[in-house]
Amino acid sequence: MTIDAETRKQNSIRVLKARGLPVSDSLPEIEEAADVTIRSGEAIVYRLLCLTAVAQAAFLGRPGPVLPFVGRWKLDPHLTPQERALLQGDAVSEADAIRFSWRVEAMVPLMWAIGLIDDLWFPAEDVNAQEMLDYWQDFAHDDLSRIGHRDVEEILDQADLIYRLHGAVRDGAEGVLPDVVRERHHALNWLIGYEGDDWDDVQTDT
Repeated sequence: MTIDAETRKQNSIRVLKARGLPVSDSLPEIEEAADVTIRSGEAIVYRLLCLTAVAQAAFLGRPGPVLPFVGRWKLDPHLTPQERALLQGDAVSEADAIRFSWRVEAMVPLMWAIGLIDDLWFPAEDVNAQEMLDYWQDFAHDDLSRIGHRDVEEILDQADLIYRLHGAVRDGAEGVLPDVVRERHHALNWLIGYEGDDWDDVQTDT
């Protein structure tokens, strides 16, 4: 069902208020369905594979053991400049280990978008990182171009909700994990092509 941006905004506000979270009505509406192009299922899977590689390197503290995975999926053209720099180093710095290990949380909405996760649960707890990475380490598919994604309206519903939830977090909301919210916001904004930015440059403004 097609809904306008203002209706989507009010739906999100109702969800957040029902959880007792502070919500600002001043945040504007996000894009309409006609104004966005959702990333292809194939692009989403390649993004998930790249995130698996860098998150695994972050947890291990070195990229070496991850390189066979990168080679098997021929990921180099799909890596961002920041990801490529991480994987070309000898060791992962403490700052990069923290930053890239959080990328497992960005994987959640991407997996949801292609139907691998049924429901996008509220970000009050973090995901089991090892289970996520194990899934993608063992992933196999004959033709990634055949992978689709959820309806644009459904994705925009989640993009709007996380946008307003991130605003609530920045206003001091409790009961949610700020880092999880940030990563989901990043992933959903990438999914809807917010500002046309590539992954490294995606904004999560509120």
